[in-house]
Amino acid sequence: MTARFRGVFLTCQDSVRTAAFYRDLAGVPLEEAGNDECTYYVLEIDGIQIALHDAQAFADYSFPPNSESNLTHLYFRIEDQQAFLEDVRSLGAPLVDVDDVVVTVQDPDGRKVMFGTA
Repeated sequence: MTARFRGVFLTCQDSVRTAAFYRDLAGVPLEEAGNDECTYYVLEIDGIQIALHDAQAFADYSFPPNSESNLTHLYFRIEDQQAFLEDVRSLGAPLVDVDDVVVTVQDPDGRKVMFGTA
């Protein structure tokens, strides 16, 4: 049997707020999906998804979310670090670290998200 990578699911304390963070700061065009029982936010490209799910509705083991986890690192490519830092400041996103290549911010669920020029 061969497995095919399908996507990354992020569980969130407040999926609406987290979806807004990724739309506003990273420009990720997440769309609302699901139904009355389970609403989530998703972007699918060539059969690969990134999806944001409510942690409590997703699975028993995913609630409450652990904001102290350092196991997941999302990385987005940016063209201009200084322009991006201006966006971070204007949106009030929590800035974690900046080096020559990478700006690391914290999403609403405590995940560290990297934006870099490499």
